[in-house]
Amino acid sequence: MQRLLILALFSSLSLAQSQSPAAVTGKSSASPNPAPSEVPMTAPVLVLKGVCDPPLPKTSKAECTTTLTRAQFETLWKTFNRQNAGPVVEQPASIRRSMVTAYGSMVTLSQEARKRGLERTPEFQLQMKVVRMQLLSKALQDAIKKQYAEPSAAEIEKFYKDNQASYQELSLHRLQIPKRGPLPAPVEGKPAAQPVTISAEDAEEYRKRAVAGEDFDKLQKEVVDKLQFKTTPPVTSGKRRHGEFPQQEEGEIFALTSGSVTRVFDEGSSFVIYKIDDKKTLSLDEVRGNIARTLSEQNARDAEAKIEDAPDKQLNPVYFSDMPKKELPSSPASENPMAEPAPRH
Repeated sequence: MQRLLILALFSSLSLAQSQSPAAVTGKSSASPNPAPSEVPMTAPVLVLKGVCDPPLPKTSKAECTTTLTRAQFETLWKTFNRQNAGPVVEQPASIRRSMVTAYGSMVTLSQEARKRGLERTPEFQLQMKVVRMQLLSKALQDAIKKQYAEPSAAEIEKFYKDNQASYQELSLHRLQIPKRGPLPAPVEGKPAAQPVTISAEDAEEYRKRAVAGEDFDKLQKEVVDKLQFKTTPPVTSGKRRHGEFPQQEEGEIFALTSGSVTRVFDEGSSFVIYKIDDKKTLSLDEVRGNIARTLSEQNARDAEAKIEDAPDKQLNPVYFSDMPKKELPSSPASENPMAEPAPRH
Protein backbone atom coordinates (compact mmCIF):
# COMPACT_ATOMS: atom_id res chain seq x y z
CA MET A 1 0.00 0.00 0.00
CA GLN A 2 2.87 2.40 0.71
CA ARG A 3 4.28 1.80 -2.77
CA LEU A 4 0.84 2.39 -4.27
CA LEU A 5 0.45 5.58 -2.24
CA ILE A 6 3.76 6.91 -3.54
CA LEU A 7 2.77 6.12 -7.13
CA ALA A 8 -0.58 7.87 -6.75
CA LEU A 9 0.92 10.97 -5.22
CA PHE A 10 3.63 11.18 -7.87
CA SER A 11 1.03 10.78 -10.63
CA SER A 12 -1.21 13.47 -9.14
CA LEU A 13 1.44 16.19 -9.18
CA SER A 14 1.04 18.96 -11.70
CA LEU A 15 4.29 18.62 -13.63
CA ALA A 16 5.81 21.41 -15.68
CA GLN A 17 6.26 20.69 -19.40
CA SER A 18 8.98 21.54 -21.94
CA GLN A 19 11.73 22.66 -19.59
CA SER A 20 15.30 22.94 -20.83
CA PRO A 21 17.49 19.97 -19.75
CA ALA A 22 20.38 22.35 -19.09
CA ALA A 23 18.46 23.80 -16.14
CA VAL A 24 18.67 20.47 -14.32
CA THR A 25 22.37 20.85 -13.61
CA GLY A 26 21.64 23.69 -11.23
CA LYS A 27 24.65 25.64 -12.51
CA SER A 28 24.50 29.37 -12.17
CA SER A 29 26.65 32.14 -13.54
CA ALA A 30 26.61 33.72 -10.09
CA SER A 31 28.74 30.94 -8.57
CA PRO A 32 31.29 28.61 -10.23
CA ASN A 33 30.54 25.87 -7.68
CA PRO A 34 26.90 26.36 -6.65
CA ALA A 35 25.46 24.57 -3.63
CA PRO A 36 22.16 22.63 -3.82
CA SER A 37 20.51 25.40 -1.80
CA GLU A 38 21.21 27.86 -4.64
CA VAL A 39 18.97 25.98 -7.10
CA PRO A 40 15.71 28.00 -7.48
CA MET A 41 12.55 26.32 -6.21
CA THR A 42 11.02 26.62 -9.70
CA ALA A 43 14.02 25.07 -11.48
CA PRO A 44 13.72 21.46 -12.68
CA VAL A 45 15.80 18.84 -10.90
CA LEU A 46 14.77 16.04 -13.28
CA VAL A 47 13.90 16.05 -16.98
CA LEU A 48 12.50 12.98 -18.73
CA LYS A 49 12.55 13.32 -22.53
CA GLY A 50 10.13 11.13 -24.40
CA VAL A 51 7.85 10.74 -21.39
CA CYS A 52 4.62 12.74 -21.16
CA ASP A 53 2.53 12.50 -18.03
CA PRO A 54 -0.24 13.24 -18.85
CA PRO A 55 0.15 12.36 -22.55
CA LEU A 56 0.16 15.20 -25.07
CA PRO A 57 -2.67 15.42 -27.64
CA LYS A 58 -1.79 13.76 -30.94
CA THR A 59 -2.06 17.13 -32.68
CA SER A 60 0.40 18.80 -30.28
CA LYS A 61 3.78 19.79 -31.68
CA ALA A 62 5.31 20.28 -28.20
CA GLU A 63 8.24 18.13 -27.17
CA CYS A 64 7.23 15.13 -25.08
CA THR A 65 9.00 16.03 -21.84
CA THR A 66 8.19 15.63 -18.16
CA THR A 67 9.99 17.65 -15.51
CA LEU A 68 10.12 17.69 -11.72
CA THR A 69 10.97 20.98 -10.03
CA ARG A 70 12.91 21.41 -6.83
CA ALA A 71 9.75 22.52 -5.03
CA GLN A 72 7.85 19.42 -6.20
CA PHE A 73 10.73 17.10 -5.28
CA GLU A 74 11.01 18.57 -1.78
CA THR A 75 7.26 18.19 -1.32
CA LEU A 76 7.62 14.49 -2.11
CA TRP A 77 10.62 14.20 0.19
CA LYS A 78 8.86 15.76 3.16
CA THR A 79 5.83 13.53 2.58
CA PHE A 80 7.69 10.22 2.45
CA ASN A 81 10.76 10.94 4.60
CA ARG A 82 9.19 12.41 7.73
CA GLN A 83 11.94 11.00 9.97
CA ASN A 84 14.53 13.19 8.23
CA ALA A 85 14.30 16.63 9.82
CA GLY A 86 15.95 19.75 8.45
CA PRO A 87 16.28 21.18 4.94
CA VAL A 88 16.03 18.61 2.15
CA VAL A 89 19.20 19.92 0.46
CA GLU A 90 21.19 19.03 3.58
CA GLN A 91 20.25 15.35 3.33
CA PRO A 92 22.84 13.00 1.75
CA ALA A 93 23.03 13.48 -2.01
CA SER A 94 23.00 9.71 -2.60
CA ILE A 95 19.62 9.38 -0.89
CA ARG A 96 18.15 12.33 -2.79
CA ARG A 97 19.39 10.85 -6.08
CA SER A 98 17.90 7.48 -5.15
CA MET A 99 14.48 9.02 -4.59
CA VAL A 100 14.48 11.08 -7.78
CA THR A 101 15.60 7.99 -9.73
CA ALA A 102 12.72 6.01 -8.27
CA TYR A 103 10.35 8.80 -9.26
CA GLY A 104 11.68 8.79 -12.83
CA SER A 105 11.19 5.02 -13.06
CA MET A 106 7.59 5.28 -11.85
CA VAL A 107 6.75 8.04 -14.32
CA THR A 108 8.20 6.00 -17.19
CA LEU A 109 6.53 2.75 -16.18
CA SER A 110 3.19 4.44 -15.52
CA GLN A 111 3.20 5.90 -19.03
CA GLU A 112 3.67 2.43 -20.50
CA ALA A 113 0.90 1.12 -18.23
CA ARG A 114 -1.45 3.77 -19.63
CA LYS A 115 -0.59 2.74 -23.18
CA ARG A 116 -1.59 -0.81 -22.29
CA GLY A 117 -4.88 0.32 -20.76
CA LEU A 118 -4.04 -0.97 -17.28
CA GLU A 119 -5.53 2.10 -15.61
CA ARG A 120 -8.99 1.04 -16.84
CA THR A 121 -9.02 -2.31 -15.01
CA PRO A 122 -11.43 -2.70 -12.07
CA GLU A 123 -8.53 -3.64 -9.77
CA PHE A 124 -6.65 -0.44 -10.57
CA GLN A 125 -9.75 1.72 -10.18
CA LEU A 126 -10.36 0.28 -6.71
CA GLN A 127 -6.72 0.80 -5.73
CA MET A 128 -6.87 4.43 -6.87
CA LYS A 129 -10.07 4.94 -4.90
CA VAL A 130 -8.40 3.63 -1.74
CA VAL A 131 -5.26 5.73 -2.31
CA ARG A 132 -7.38 8.85 -2.81
CA MET A 133 -9.20 8.14 0.46
CA GLN A 134 -5.88 7.60 2.21
CA LEU A 135 -4.55 10.94 0.99
CA LEU A 136 -7.77 12.73 1.93
CA SER A 137 -7.66 11.11 5.38
CA LYS A 138 -4.14 12.38 5.89
CA ALA A 139 -5.14 15.85 4.71
CA LEU A 140 -7.99 15.85 7.25
CA GLN A 141 -5.68 14.70 10.06
CA ASP A 142 -3.25 17.52 9.24
CA ALA A 143 -6.12 20.02 9.19
CA ILE A 144 -7.41 18.80 12.57
CA LYS A 145 -3.92 19.07 14.10
CA LYS A 146 -3.66 22.62 12.82
CA GLN A 147 -7.15 23.46 14.12
CA TYR A 148 -6.27 22.33 17.66
CA ALA A 149 -2.61 23.40 17.65
CA GLU A 150 -3.09 26.24 20.15
CA PRO A 151 -5.37 25.53 23.14
CA SER A 152 -6.87 28.58 24.83
CA ALA A 153 -5.46 30.02 28.05
CA ALA A 154 -8.65 28.98 29.85
CA GLU A 155 -8.24 25.36 28.71
CA ILE A 156 -4.63 25.29 29.86
CA GLU A 157 -5.48 26.76 33.28
CA LYS A 158 -8.35 24.31 33.82
CA PHE A 159 -6.17 21.35 32.85
CA TYR A 160 -3.49 22.52 35.29
CA LYS A 161 -5.99 22.81 38.16
CA ASP A 162 -7.56 19.42 37.39
CA ASN A 163 -4.16 17.70 37.26
CA GLN A 164 -2.14 19.76 39.72
CA ALA A 165 -1.00 16.68 41.62
CA SER A 166 0.70 15.44 38.46
CA TYR A 167 2.96 18.49 38.40
CA GLN A 168 4.85 17.70 41.57
CA GLU A 169 8.63 17.66 41.20
CA LEU A 170 10.96 15.79 43.50
CA SER A 171 14.53 16.76 44.32
CA LEU A 172 16.13 13.48 45.29
CA HIS A 173 19.15 11.21 45.49
CA ARG A 174 19.22 7.86 43.69
CA LEU A 175 21.47 4.95 44.61
CA GLN A 176 21.78 2.39 41.82
CA ILE A 177 23.06 -1.03 42.88
CA PRO A 178 23.71 -3.43 39.98
CA LYS A 179 23.21 -7.06 40.93
CA ARG A 180 26.50 -8.15 39.38
CA GLY A 181 29.71 -6.64 38.15
CA PRO A 182 31.50 -7.21 34.84
CA LEU A 183 32.94 -10.62 33.94
CA PRO A 184 36.60 -10.67 35.04
CA ALA A 185 39.23 -11.05 32.34
CA PRO A 186 40.34 -14.67 31.90
CA VAL A 187 43.70 -15.67 33.37
CA GLU A 188 45.65 -18.37 31.58
CA GLY A 189 45.91 -21.56 33.55
CA LYS A 190 43.21 -20.62 36.04
CA PRO A 191 39.48 -21.41 36.14
CA ALA A 192 37.18 -18.72 34.80
CA ALA A 193 36.42 -16.20 37.55
CA GLN A 194 32.85 -15.23 38.33
CA PRO A 195 31.66 -11.62 38.58
CA VAL A 196 31.11 -10.00 41.96
CA THR A 197 27.44 -9.98 42.95
CA ILE A 198 25.26 -7.99 45.34
CA SER A 199 22.26 -9.69 46.92
CA ALA A 200 18.96 -8.25 48.09
CA GLU A 201 20.24 -8.53 51.65
CA ASP A 202 23.34 -6.50 50.72
CA ALA A 203 21.13 -3.85 49.10
CA GLU A 204 19.07 -3.64 52.28
CA GLU A 205 22.23 -2.89 54.25
CA TYR A 206 22.97 0.01 51.89
CA ARG A 207 19.41 1.26 52.50
CA LYS A 208 19.90 1.20 56.26
CA ARG A 209 23.10 3.23 55.88
CA ALA A 210 21.23 5.72 53.69
CA VAL A 211 18.53 6.04 56.35
CA ALA A 212 21.26 6.67 58.91
CA GLY A 213 22.38 9.67 56.85
CA GLU A 214 25.39 8.39 54.89
CA ASP A 215 26.20 10.34 51.75
CA PHE A 216 24.69 8.86 48.57
CA ASP A 217 27.72 9.74 46.43
CA LYS A 218 29.96 7.89 48.87
CA LEU A 219 27.65 4.86 48.85
CA GLN A 220 27.45 4.89 45.06
CA LYS A 221 31.25 4.91 44.73
CA GLU A 222 31.47 2.03 47.20
CA VAL A 223 29.03 0.01 45.09
CA VAL A 224 30.97 0.69 41.87
CA ASP A 225 34.27 -0.24 43.51
CA LYS A 226 32.86 -3.39 45.11
CA LEU A 227 31.53 -4.66 41.79
CA GLN A 228 34.88 -3.80 40.12
CA PHE A 229 33.43 -1.49 37.48
CA LYS A 230 36.10 0.62 35.79
CA THR A 231 33.74 3.54 35.32
CA THR A 232 32.97 6.83 37.03
CA PRO A 233 30.13 6.44 39.54
CA PRO A 234 26.86 7.97 38.26
CA VAL A 235 25.61 11.25 39.73
CA THR A 236 23.12 10.48 42.47
CA SER A 237 21.30 13.81 42.81
CA GLY A 238 18.66 15.14 40.44
CA LYS A 239 15.03 16.11 39.89
CA ARG A 240 12.18 13.98 38.61
CA ARG A 241 8.52 14.49 37.78
CA HIS A 242 5.53 12.20 37.36
CA GLY A 243 6.04 9.77 34.52
CA GLU A 244 9.81 9.55 35.04
CA PHE A 245 9.69 6.56 37.41
CA PRO A 246 8.70 2.96 36.72
CA GLN A 247 4.92 2.81 36.95
CA GLN A 248 4.93 0.34 39.85
CA GLU A 249 7.14 2.66 41.92
CA GLU A 250 5.80 6.13 41.19
CA GLY A 251 2.81 6.25 43.52
CA GLU A 252 4.80 4.97 46.46
CA ILE A 253 7.66 7.42 45.87
CA PHE A 254 5.45 10.51 45.56
CA ALA A 255 3.55 9.54 48.71
CA LEU A 256 6.71 9.94 50.81
CA THR A 257 7.59 13.12 52.67
CA SER A 258 10.81 15.09 52.36
CA GLY A 259 13.73 13.37 54.08
CA SER A 260 12.30 9.87 53.56
CA VAL A 261 14.24 6.96 52.08
CA THR A 262 12.36 4.44 49.97
CA ARG A 263 12.50 0.70 50.32
CA VAL A 264 14.81 -1.23 48.00
CA PHE A 265 13.23 -1.40 44.53
CA ASP A 266 14.10 -4.35 42.32
CA GLU A 267 14.36 -3.06 38.74
CA GLY A 268 15.59 -6.24 37.11
CA SER A 269 19.34 -5.94 36.69
CA SER A 270 19.71 -3.46 39.56
CA PHE A 271 18.40 -2.56 42.99
CA VAL A 272 17.48 1.12 43.41
CA ILE A 273 17.04 3.29 46.50
CA TYR A 274 15.76 6.89 46.57
CA LYS A 275 15.97 9.61 49.18
CA ILE A 276 13.42 12.43 48.88
CA ASP A 277 15.20 15.74 49.55
CA ASP A 278 12.39 18.12 48.64
CA LYS A 279 8.97 18.13 47.01
CA LYS A 280 7.30 21.03 45.25
CA THR A 281 4.45 21.69 42.84
CA LEU A 282 5.54 23.34 39.62
CA SER A 283 3.84 26.59 38.73
CA LEU A 284 1.52 26.97 35.76
CA ASP A 285 4.13 29.00 33.88
CA GLU A 286 6.68 26.20 34.33
CA VAL A 287 4.44 23.60 32.70
CA ARG A 288 2.35 25.75 30.34
CA GLY A 289 4.16 24.53 27.22
CA ASN A 290 3.86 20.90 28.24
CA ILE A 291 0.14 21.28 28.95
CA ALA A 292 -0.43 23.05 25.63
CA ARG A 293 1.19 20.15 23.74
CA THR A 294 -0.79 17.58 25.72
CA LEU A 295 -4.09 19.37 25.12
CA SER A 296 -3.33 19.90 21.44
CA GLU A 297 -2.67 16.20 20.89
CA GLN A 298 -5.61 15.11 23.05
CA ASN A 299 -8.10 17.49 21.40
CA ALA A 300 -6.96 16.40 17.93
CA ARG A 301 -7.32 12.72 18.85
CA ASP A 302 -10.79 13.30 20.31
CA ALA A 303 -11.96 15.21 17.22
CA GLU A 304 -10.64 12.50 14.90
CA ALA A 305 -12.17 9.72 17.01
CA LYS A 306 -15.57 11.47 16.98
CA ILE A 307 -15.56 11.45 13.19
CA GLU A 308 -14.35 7.85 12.98
CA ASP A 309 -16.94 6.57 15.46
CA ALA A 310 -19.91 8.29 13.80
CA PRO A 311 -20.83 5.52 11.31
CA ASP A 312 -22.40 2.26 12.45
CA LYS A 313 -19.77 -0.24 11.31
CA GLN A 314 -20.99 -3.79 10.78
CA LEU A 315 -18.70 -6.64 9.80
CA ASN A 316 -19.67 -9.95 8.27
CA PRO A 317 -19.02 -12.27 11.24
CA VAL A 318 -18.63 -15.35 9.06
CA TYR A 319 -16.11 -13.88 6.66
CA PHE A 320 -14.06 -12.28 9.45
CA SER A 321 -13.64 -15.50 11.40
CA ASP A 322 -10.83 -18.03 11.29
CA MET A 323 -11.00 -20.87 8.83
CA PRO A 324 -11.75 -24.24 10.45
CA LYS A 325 -8.65 -26.29 10.99
CA LYS A 326 -8.40 -29.26 8.70
CA GLU A 327 -8.02 -32.55 10.49
CA LEU A 328 -5.19 -34.65 9.11
CA PRO A 329 -6.15 -38.26 8.36
CA SER A 330 -4.69 -40.57 10.95
CA SER A 331 -2.72 -43.64 9.99
CA PRO A 332 -3.85 -47.11 11.11
CA ALA A 333 -0.79 -47.33 13.35
CA SER A 334 -1.81 -44.20 15.25
CA GLU A 335 -5.36 -45.51 15.62
CA ASN A 336 -4.09 -48.83 17.04
CA PRO A 337 -0.68 -48.48 18.67
CA MET A 338 -0.57 -52.25 19.20
CA ALA A 339 -0.98 -53.02 15.50
CA GLU A 340 1.71 -55.18 14.00
CA PRO A 341 3.94 -53.68 11.32
CA ALA A 342 3.16 -54.56 7.75
CA PRO A 343 5.16 -57.49 6.44
CA ARG A 344 8.09 -56.83 4.17
CA HIS A 345 8.02 -58.10 0.61
